[in-house]
Amino acid sequence: MAVARAALGPLVTGLYDVQAFKFGDFVLKSGLSSPIYIDLRGIVSRPRLLSQVADILFQTAQNAGISFDTVCGVPYTALPLATVICSTNQIPMLIRRKETKDYGTKRLVEGTINPGETCLIIEDVVTSGSSVLETVEVLQKEGLKVTDAIVLLDREQGGKDKLQAHGIRLHSVCTLSKMLEILEQQKKVDAETVGRVKRFIQENVFVAANHNGSPLSIKEAPKELSFGARADLVNAHVVPGSGVVKGLQEVGLPLHRGCLLIAEMSSTGSLATGDYTRAAVRMAEEHSEFVVGFISGSRVSMKPEFLHLTPGVQLEAGGDNLGQQYNSPQEVIGKRGSDIIIVGRGIISAADRLEAAEMYRKAAWEAYLSRLGV
Repeated sequence: MAVARAALGPLVTGLYDVQAFKFGDFVLKSGLSSPIYIDLRGIVSRPRLLSQVADILFQTAQNAGISFDTVCGVPYTALPLATVICSTNQIPMLIRRKETKDYGTKRLVEGTINPGETCLIIEDVVTSGSSVLETVEVLQKEGLKVTDAIVLLDREQGGKDKLQAHGIRLHSVCTLSKMLEILEQQKKVDAETVGRVKRFIQENVFVAANHNGSPLSIKEAPKELSFGARADLVNAHVVPGSGVVKGLQEVGLPLHRGCLLIAEMSSTGSLATGDYTRAAVRMAEEHSEFVVGFISGSRVSMKPEFLHLTPGVQLEAGGDNLGQQYNSPQEVIGKRGSDIIIVGRGIISAADRLEAAEMYRKAAWEAYLSRLGV
């Protein structure tokens, strides 16, 4: 990696000078508020810098001893990088589309595909690794092997570990920490900004999931899922087993978050009945410090510490042509023993949503008082 390291300082400086790194307060795709935003799309208008980035990505692949037959850039920012790499080094390239064309060949991957060949993935920035995995899945469906990915900047938020859990080795030119170190040495950013970004990295590590559905811990540092940043509760099916609750608990409990297990569903023919429901109750009891209740059509546990939230509620009972069954607040709260009603169409489809919400609130409260005999 000697050549790459020697070129790292000038490369980071060049990217900073074209405002590829922005410091402030930005909302990311995950919903998290970040003190840094990285945008490399502008380098397509700067041919020299584009070539410099492409060269160092290719050098990183060579230094890692990766053997590959074709190259594919993750759409869309990495596409020009992959193009320059392939054109300069005479390597076949594949283009992955985000959306299938509804005309012509309707292909999701363009280029000559030879099943069994190995494709190297190029990416500009990796955070959770999800974009790389999406590309991996598409290429593998075409019969290609994918073992490695090269990224310019690793944000160090769990992406490398997540990819490793799926059998993909991630090789980065630079980490976010190293980039900050270089910019601070060059007096491009101050120590306070560096500290704020590093705290963000440590406090917002994404979680990978292994092949049996159980979330994998990435680091021992404080961790956060997108639900941890935006909501107090997350719901979960119990089909994957207790591992999914354990993983969510590891992330959510330190953040004082909770979980609702889906024990029953309101659609006709739902399989969430009988043994499935009983398994959900057992799982909740085993993790009662994190699981606060159930999404269910009725009370499934008599333990008072568990809340019961019921969807499929309208002021008048009925159903629709998709199998959704609706029950009234009186039925759900008064007779079935639920604690909270979840109302969708009854409010969203109303001419006056505020008035409708108040009607449901009043009906549910009166049903609750009636149940108590008040």
